[in-house]
Amino acid sequence: MITRPRADETLYSAMARASRYLGTPRPRLLHEALFGADLALFDDLPAGLDRVMASGVFGPCDDGGAGREWTLIQYYAHYTEPALARVAARAMAGEGRRPHAVLGSRWSAAPPPGRLRFCSACCAAMLGRHDDLWWRRVHQLPSVMVCPDHAVPLRFSTVEPADRRKRYVAAIPGTCPPDGAQVVEGREPWVMATLLDLARQSESVLNDCGETHPDDRREAYLQGLDGLGLLNRIGEANLPGIAKAMDGRWGESLDLWPRLRRDGRCEQGWLATLLTGEHVSPPLHHLLLEGLLSARYGRR
Repeated sequence: MITRPRADETLYSAMARASRYLGTPRPRLLHEALFGADLALFDDLPAGLDRVMASGVFGPCDDGGAGREWTLIQYYAHYTEPALARVAARAMAGEGRRPHAVLGSRWSAAPPPGRLRFCSACCAAMLGRHDDLWWRRVHQLPSVMVCPDHAVPLRFSTVEPADRRKRYVAAIPGTCPPDGAQVVEGREPWVMATLLDLARQSESVLNDCGETHPDDRREAYLQGLDGLGLLNRIGEANLPGIAKAMDGRWGESLDLWPRLRRDGRCEQGWLATLLTGEHVSPPLHHLLLEGLLSARYGRR
């Protein structure tokens, strides 16, 4: 058995460590040696978990447990219909379409960052406990720009997107340089505090196994907005008012993601999609609204 994935490690990262240990740089050869078949190159939503678990390479764990612990499926499927989340989980096991296609715009509207990211403080802690580094799941979420554990900006690795698509690249000091460019720089302390809140919200979603139907969630959103006086006379979302409230809660943080804010004002288009019952918004948009409601009601 190869070393089991570390705490909060992606399956891609575990495969990269295995590739490094075994001296097998080509994914196809590695897959055939370990699993008896060439699988799709693993990423944050890998396909072929049934083969991986049947091989016993990473020790005992069922497909569902592997998906929850070693991938980003809990995050990307959290706001979908429970039935669709189960279809995505089956796709990762190796049934039907690719999980990205199942989740559609929930993934593509705010996909993972192109470059793998890391936290220098996490790297120091990892090396204090083990003899290697690994890519953490939470650091690869599009809504996370600071480490939820150390409250410092994440840094970009040297791993180019094209490299990641072709081969497994391990987290090592060379790919995680301590002077690597920060994901976010030069922001006011209050902006960094909002990003830390968002990172911790994101981590909670990543590790949440609960199921809520989107219709019920939308109703809860509308009730919360009603309590803040942000519905119109017929009970629909007051988008200009919500956009203003978003600016008050998140402010310049919204500038860090495309199409959320323009000319110093929160855009209303993504809010309309989020609140009109289409149920196709990415987790980032839900987290921003939930962060607004939590702040206004004094909850953490």
